[in-house]
Amino acid sequence: MLFTKWFKSKENTPDGLVEKLLQEILDQAGFSLSFNLEVNKDAKGEIFIDLFGEDEQMLIAKEGRLLLAFQTYLNRVIQHCFFDEGDLAPFVRLDSGSYFKQKEQKLLNLAKKLKTKALQTGQPVYFKSLPPFQRRKVHQFLSRDKEVQTVSMGEGFYKNICITPNLKRSASHQQ
Repeated sequence: MLFTKWFKSKENTPDGLVEKLLQEILDQAGFSLSFNLEVNKDAKGEIFIDLFGEDEQMLIAKEGRLLLAFQTYLNRVIQHCFFDEGDLAPFVRLDSGSYFKQKEQKLLNLAKKLKTKALQTGQPVYFKSLPPFQRRKVHQFLSRDKEVQTVSMGEGFYKNICITPNLKRSASHQQ
């Protein structure tokens, strides 16, 4: 087994394990990529990795699927190896050339527009089908705003988000 030695070594820190695993993946796959790894102590040890190099375009092709696959794999390993530490394992985020950062900003701008539309019309507004990590971002972003409520709707991996005006909040503003 290729990565068995990393799974068994519980003495590693999450960021140390992520660094070793990612380097092993890049070396084994023959990618011409390097990365910077940062640990955000404020966000419960969130690990952020920025990948760069000649093969950067391969990572972000097809809406960043390869980058997401690496991120999912690394998060699963970290959860498996460090879940029993009492707290939740830190979350690993990957990006390349600010691809996901720009995509996230567009998503949040659209969420603002849809929120405004829901408040102006007083009717529910529906966000297009989104994968879980994007739905989570929208829900977190709009949860700070007490004027609207959000709920995921649908079956399967991709679901819609329904944004509705918070009628209780709106009624108290009108009085």
